[in-house]
Amino acid sequence: MGHSLSDTRTKMSLQSSYLRDCPLRTKCARRFASRFRPAPSFVVLARAKPDTTAQAFSNCADGSSESVTRRHLLATLGSAYLGLALSTPSSAVAADGVPSPIGPPEGNATLISTADAEVLTSQEKLVLNINRRIQAQNRVPGEFPGFVREGFDVKVVGDGYTVASSGLIYKDFEVGSGAQPTDGQEVVFNYTGYNESGSVIDTSFRQGRPAQTRLGVGGMIPGFEEGIKTMKPGGKRRIVVPPALGPPVGPSTFFSAKQCEVFDVELIAVRTCARRQVMMFSDLVCE
Repeated sequence: MGHSLSDTRTKMSLQSSYLRDCPLRTKCARRFASRFRPAPSFVVLARAKPDTTAQAFSNCADGSSESVTRRHLLATLGSAYLGLALSTPSSAVAADGVPSPIGPPEGNATLISTADAEVLTSQEKLVLNINRRIQAQNRVPGEFPGFVREGFDVKVVGDGYTVASSGLIYKDFEVGSGAQPTDGQEVVFNYTGYNESGSVIDTSFRQGRPAQTRLGVGGMIPGFEEGIKTMKPGGKRRIVVPPALGPPVGPSTFFSAKQCEVFDVELIAVRTCARRQVMMFSDLVCE
């Protein structure tokens, strides 16, 4: 009520001159960021041209006479985001010129015996001893393999294991009897999955009943399905799945990195499935 028109104009002119001059750059930047809040820099500014994005921010930082408007900022960020969305994905090019996909390398898993572990380097022996110590704290079962990791490559230390042509590593404790399961059949089994440190990833015993799934429908980890296909009912096997045959990794899964997975599996039964038609309805019966 007590303010005159001249006071209001004076206050507005002081505010506008403050935004134009920006004597305190930190305060100006804080005020600028709190009003407009652009998208994260790693998304928007990754492919933005330096002369467009830098010009939008230089007006305030350098104390120029022209202030950045909201429309100018949104147009700059929109063009940068559009250029990022329409650009082709990055790819690595090998020495022969063939592009290879970007992503974490799978690494190699090599099986060595406990006798061969004696010729490891002092650094590798230290890594193996630390791995064994952590496994003991996690109370791993007997004859659990040890792991010596160097980057993405890993040495699997264990006796009595077999390496398949695909790189899958397994050991049979009981062979079982009967026919091996094939694609389309349903397998009933108990399992417990571990990581390289011996921590339990998942187990069917937490569910209170055996797991069951059909083969050949992509419902299991590739290495796990390969290992269970060569088992017989009643058999017990330990399967070491190398990273190349392992599960996908990422935020949507409980696998955070490419590493070996160890599964203790007991195949209980194999069922043959057939589709049953009842009028307009059909279902799959496995018995």
